[in-house]
Amino acid sequence: MKKSVILFSIFFFISFTINTVNTFAQAKIYSQGFYTMKDLNLADNVTYIVENNEPYVDGLLFIINSSKNVEQFIRIPPSSTRNPLIPIKPDYKFIIYGDVKLTFKQAKIS
Repeated sequence: MKKSVILFSIFFFISFTINTVNTFAQAKIYSQGFYTMKDLNLADNVTYIVENNEPYVDGLLFIINSSKNVEQFIRIPPSSTRNPLIPIKPDYKFIIYGDVKLTFKQAKIS
């Protein structure tokens, strides 16, 4: 009886000391401006999606290469969640235009 009480006490103590807390990185929100890959914390040769967090405002996203050619131009509607980007290269620059709040997330491969 004494052993079972001790084992139960140990199990009870361990169950309260083990915390399983899920942590998620807070997504950074970017507004109108000029950005580089380093500013946006993007990795090269990875496909991303861009989301517009504003419910009533359209936005524009320009992706420009080092030769000043537009690689991709996206008109992002309000509250949109799935706007795929081309695979990003290290020399790309980004222009966000409009009163929007954009987040960049890595696209899930399916």
